[in-house]
Amino acid sequence: MLKQVMCCVACLFCPLMSIGADFSPEYPSALIQVPESVNHVLVSELESGELHIYSRHQDQLFTLATTMPVSIGKSGFGKQLEGDDKTPVGVYRITSHLTQAQLDDFYGKSAYPINYPNSWDRLNGRTGFGIWLHAEPLGLLEKTRPKLDSNGCVVLSNNDIERLQQYLSIGYTPVILTPKLKMSSKEALDTRRDSLLAAIKHWQKDWQGLDTEAYLAHYADDFSNIKQDLVQWQTHKTRVNRSKRFIRVGISDIGMYQYPNEENLVQVDFYQSYRSSNFNSNGWKRQLWRLDDGKWKIIYESGG
Repeated sequence: MLKQVMCCVACLFCPLMSIGADFSPEYPSALIQVPESVNHVLVSELESGELHIYSRHQDQLFTLATTMPVSIGKSGFGKQLEGDDKTPVGVYRITSHLTQAQLDDFYGKSAYPINYPNSWDRLNGRTGFGIWLHAEPLGLLEKTRPKLDSNGCVVLSNNDIERLQQYLSIGYTPVILTPKLKMSSKEALDTRRDSLLAAIKHWQKDWQGLDTEAYLAHYADDFSNIKQDLVQWQTHKTRVNRSKRFIRVGISDIGMYQYPNEENLVQVDFYQSYRSSNFNSNGWKRQLWRLDDGKWKIIYESGG
């Protein structure tokens, strides 16, 4: 009888053991590739009012380090216009650090501005400025804050803003503001990364080969860099390339971030070293790549 009971108990655990054996960990879908110099990424889930800090686990894999509650705009998220009291949705970075001595008491012990409006915001005509991660007012007695309570900023407690500092690298730390956190398997992230890397290398090869027609074929029909549309860009690059005997393009520190609420849009940042027969330059470049009918196309490009 005892042997039979033990067998039944063991059988109860068989499905769980099977599920566990097939279990595959998942990682934030937005983090397709993060430069090796960046070890932490902030992902704020706006629907739930949570700020997740992800730390590099190995290679391109990031795992959750900690989560902090936050308040967002009084009118929710999806900022479009200055003064609409909404928190933006997008891919940003920490641009600076403001200390308590530099702030009014309203912003608490610390503040970290982000680069809103970014490239995608400007392409879509979004306005406004001064979006920060900052602390709650000094002397605030409330134990918790309402989720919808700011003018568009992401607001943390003073204790949490101090804890946050250890995870930040000014000018580099990515900040993903997304309605809902989405996760992917390692295999799905690898596939996305490899596909886009192949497109970037092809673009680089065609540019270096002075094959202007092939090079320009990497740009979408609706390409814009705010100042130029596709036709103007084609005219400009054709004229520039004709003056070159050779072009050498080095690319490093590539970051790829799946854009929130845009299934086929990826923000790509990298450091570019450009050498040619009559001009040299070094600096950061940002591109927006979109998957159109199975092919990656550039819809935006600029320095920084």
